[in-house]
Amino acid sequence: MFAGTTFEEARATRKHYVLPNGTGFFKSEYIISDAANAPAPHALLVEQDAEQVILPHFHEQNQFQVVVNGGGTLGRSEVRPITVHYAGAYTGYGPITAGKEGLWYFTLRPMMDNGAQFLPENRGKMKPLPKKHYHSDPLPTLTAAQLAALEAVSVTTVQHDDDGMLVQTMRIPPGGSLRAPLPAAGGGQFFLVTAGAANVAGKAYGQWSCIWAAHTDAALEFNAGPGGAEVLLAQCPRADYQPTFSPNHYKYPD
Repeated sequence: MFAGTTFEEARATRKHYVLPNGTGFFKSEYIISDAANAPAPHALLVEQDAEQVILPHFHEQNQFQVVVNGGGTLGRSEVRPITVHYAGAYTGYGPITAGKEGLWYFTLRPMMDNGAQFLPENRGKMKPLPKKHYHSDPLPTLTAAQLAALEAVSVTTVQHDDDGMLVQTMRIPPGGSLRAPLPAAGGGQFFLVTAGAANVAGKAYGQWSCIWAAHTDAALEFNAGPGGAEVLLAQCPRADYQPTFSPNHYKYPD
């Protein structure tokens, strides 16, 4: 199943939430799925309030988090644009601490989740699954002038694991096109437009748009606009998606 949402479309859903510890954040929904399906992807943008802390926790589903604005720390590691973080299901991580400018990050899951399971109080809910964790160095993003000056497609592989996880940056010159890798090698693909704009399946996606392709879909083709396009691919590892979602997922959607 292909799905895509622009930043402007997601912005219409933007709401402010407050966690039990007092931490505030805005959330904009990009992709929400029927959890009766498998996979049932979920994509959202979190804008964590300045100098606020989300306490350590885990989730029941695999997820990427991609920092796109502001700065802060995740655990002991500094995060700033564009940092890619991955935590497998039942893998604890955090705290997430926003800096003075706040912290924006996309959360990308191939399956709907029941929400943050805070630690240590929910440690008994953890399952003895293999733990998987990944944290990139900040990835450079081209300026509008640099992107417009591109003359050829450029693809950089940031991370590629045997389980199908793949992180790539894809740069497309003005008016150029690029066909993404086949999704079948992994457990579904998320694409974030980090600069410029691209047309996919007849729709234009500008900066901070999000696109999903299931592992059964054909490879997506990206056609850059007149200013070129820079796109981040976050391909999920292969997994057996077991729907365990409850309708309360939106309450703590970090």
